[in-house]
Amino acid sequence: MRKKPGGCCLGQILSCILLLAALFWLWNHKEDLIEVLFPTEHLEIVEEECRQYDLDPWLVMAMIREESSFDSTAVSHAGAHGLMQLLPATAAWAISKNGMEISTEAALNEAEANIQVGVWYISWLRDRYDGDLYAAVAAYNAGQTVVDEWLSEKIWDGTLENAAQIPYEETAKYLRSVWRSYEIYNILKDSAESTCK
Repeated sequence: MRKKPGGCCLGQILSCILLLAALFWLWNHKEDLIEVLFPTEHLEIVEEECRQYDLDPWLVMAMIREESSFDSTAVSHAGAHGLMQLLPATAAWAISKNGMEISTEAALNEAEANIQVGVWYISWLRDRYDGDLYAAVAAYNAGQTVVDEWLSEKIWDGTLENAAQIPYEETAKYLRSVWRSYEIYNILKDSAESTCK
């Protein structure tokens, strides 16, 4: 069966019009779209906590994005809770170690307390790994014991470029995802700052 002349062309024109309309809509709503994809919810609390530990708040925002997608009620299959996906044992240990006046229940279920404990914990891991944020973020996901083993036995060299060496695929993916989000948050932050000048 022969196609009608012009039928294909009309479909292509309609597709182009729809694509242009979608692009126009996206351009006019880019701030809303960016906020959906890279939220800044809880940023003030994150900034306040990060100041205490000399930690980049955008790294923490990237971690929250990857850990819980900013769902403060999220509970993982492993039993991790909240924005920063703290395990009950980790939260209790961090609270005790730092002498925080927060209950474990609050650290698991309240956004501000969850951020307080999570930020302290990632800063503690950073210090434990002598400022190596890649190792700290990997340990946040997989645990210190296994990351220590990977590094000491030269299974992983501790770089982002060689994240594929990490034996846990979930941790390798998590590290790359956090860093991708971190880089995008920094681009958005720089863009916002240059617009304000």
